[in-house]
Amino acid sequence: MRTVNSYAGFTEFDRNLNSLYPESTLSKSSRDRSRVSAEDILYQEESKVVLLSDRVQGKSAQASSLAPGDEALNAAASLYSSRHAHLGARKDSMGSPFKPTLDISYQYSAVERNNLMRLSQSIPFTPVPPRGEPVTVYRLEESSPNTINNSMSSWAQRGLCAKIEFLSKEEMGGGLRRALKVLCTWSEYDILKPGHLYIVKSFLPDVVNTWQSIYKEDTVLHLCLREIQQQRAAQKLTFAFNQMRPKTIPYSPRFLEVFLLYCHSAGQWFAIEECITGEFRKFNNNNGDEIIPTNLLEETMLAFSHWSYEYTRGELLVLDLQGVGEILTDPSVIKSGEKGSYDMIFGPANLGDDAIRNFRTKHHCNSCCRKLKLPDLKRNDYTPDKVTLPQDDTPDASSPLRGTKEQKHSISLML
Repeated sequence: MRTVNSYAGFTEFDRNLNSLYPESTLSKSSRDRSRVSAEDILYQEESKVVLLSDRVQGKSAQASSLAPGDEALNAAASLYSSRHAHLGARKDSMGSPFKPTLDISYQYSAVERNNLMRLSQSIPFTPVPPRGEPVTVYRLEESSPNTINNSMSSWAQRGLCAKIEFLSKEEMGGGLRRALKVLCTWSEYDILKPGHLYIVKSFLPDVVNTWQSIYKEDTVLHLCLREIQQQRAAQKLTFAFNQMRPKTIPYSPRFLEVFLLYCHSAGQWFAIEECITGEFRKFNNNNGDEIIPTNLLEETMLAFSHWSYEYTRGELLVLDLQGVGEILTDPSVIKSGEKGSYDMIFGPANLGDDAIRNFRTKHHCNSCCRKLKLPDLKRNDYTPDKVTLPQDDTPDASSPLRGTKEQKHSISLML
């Protein structure tokens, strides 16, 4: 039987590795050359793909401190790692940051080929154009859209295309216009909103015939332009009103935007605005007659008419307020100094000084008028055409806002 002696915690059998690893009988120089050649193979085959694992690097770094027999084990481990590097990096190793690992299992499938070959043949195509009548829409643009009361208005010279579908032949309207409900089916640059309902407005034949003596050409176009510009003037005034009103008045009246529309099939001009749904109410008419208010919303609308007259120092008065809730449409902007609508100031519904006198006689100030610090029109004896703008912050004795504190930064209005 073979005798085994223990030395420094290791058996002689453990220290004599020649019997287990014949390659350990190589000289030290041969082993070093073996290690170098293994590293060369590693960098030649996978220099850009796989880095040595931290674990193998740690063992290599400790090779100098190992016993001669352990050094032989380290050389064998290095040679094994280099020969099997092409199998890929271990999960705990760090991949190369320069080149991604490719999936060599990806194959050109039959489905992929069929989809590619389909593009080389005729694919069935049946165009479905949008329903409705082709129209061209024109917008009244503002130089400063965010502050329209200080903005200059101008018509866009280039119209945008759209399509509308007439939903019914049922006509709506008042004494001057008739209206039809339509659906926008398509619009260029969303000047109209596809899927939304709109109201298309046209003037009655009697109104057109009346104004043909003044506008001999394009009578309907001139009527539409004046109507749209009139509503924009009211829009500018509501913008200024909402900037100045106190917080104790919670409602913000505002007017819809109106567009000019040309229908190609009819060869006719129209005005178009978004359809509003809900309980439609009329607060006053273009002659100055008004309802008896029963709630704060109605008081706000009537106070706005009063405010518009005081704010413009008796030059303009916004009447014919009507709509759903705070959203208004079809106003009449009355200008003082005019005898009647034949002067075509803002529109054919301008009744001039007669409407202003009637409004001043019949208007009853309410709580919103008092919150706005508006004077009582029945006791107001100033003449509007003699009112001048004050040159400083001191209230002018002839100003319609006398007795109230002037704002240092008043909001101006460009019509």
